[in-house]
Amino acid sequence: MKNASTVAITEEEKMNDLGRIKKFKVTRTTKLGYMLTDGEKEYFLHRNESNYRDLQEGDGVEAFIYADKKGRLAATLYLPTATVERVGFGTVADVSAEYGAFLNIGISKDVLLSADDLPGDLSVWPKQGDRIACILKVRRGRLLAKPATKKDFLGLAKKTLELGSVQAAFVYRITASGINLVTPCFNVIFVHRGQLRKEYRLGEKVEVRITARNEDDHSGIIHFDRDKQIAADREKIIAYLKNKDGAAAINEKTSPLVIRKLFGLSKRAFKTALKSLEEEGIIEIQEDKIILLI
Repeated sequence: MKNASTVAITEEEKMNDLGRIKKFKVTRTTKLGYMLTDGEKEYFLHRNESNYRDLQEGDGVEAFIYADKKGRLAATLYLPTATVERVGFGTVADVSAEYGAFLNIGISKDVLLSADDLPGDLSVWPKQGDRIACILKVRRGRLLAKPATKKDFLGLAKKTLELGSVQAAFVYRITASGINLVTPCFNVIFVHRGQLRKEYRLGEKVEVRITARNEDDHSGIIHFDRDKQIAADREKIIAYLKNKDGAAAINEKTSPLVIRKLFGLSKRAFKTALKSLEEEGIIEIQEDKIILLI
């Protein structure tokens, strides 16, 4: 075995450790921190990255290798939720239309989910606080986040979901057919577009009622408080009409695309809200428009 003190290790060799959790031994302590070795390579562990542990020479630790703000490889005992070998969730800390989304994966430095790996439509980009299923990758000596795919989740779920149960899950893929979600335990759920009440964004938390078990995933429908949701949909329509001086050229025959653009609702949800408003005498539906009566 090579000895870290006598054999020169190239930066390229060290790059193989970037983004990985490995076992190390403390070789010495300094005023600022500790030196760790895996028997071949050495890394600096700053005391701020020691997770409040008071280490001694000879102690064994598990550490994650990352690139600090100056691009130098360093170790941390704060283990991340995702690595280059393991899929996990990152919480959106900030979003930049130019660069992408910055994810908190449990270490002191956020990782970038590049705009190149996000949809062209900014309206479905994640927002601060959303959770993105991701795996890390190394590009030009930097750690970046990459959106996880269904293939990344296969084999990770420990159990199937009970039919009829309501599960919290996060959107990881949006297609013309519907949305794909993944639970914190990596169960995959598909919701058909016809079952959606609005446009969802990547990383958004959704409650889903499980309706079917498939070979390698589940199917479901959006779970919601019907009365509460209809009330919220009604308010959207009323606010829109007030902004249009009490009348607008829309009705139950308006195309689904226009409805989604104006209100973020499915046509089914829109028609339900219209019917409720009409029955209470709040609106009048005419051949070519809707009139607000209050």
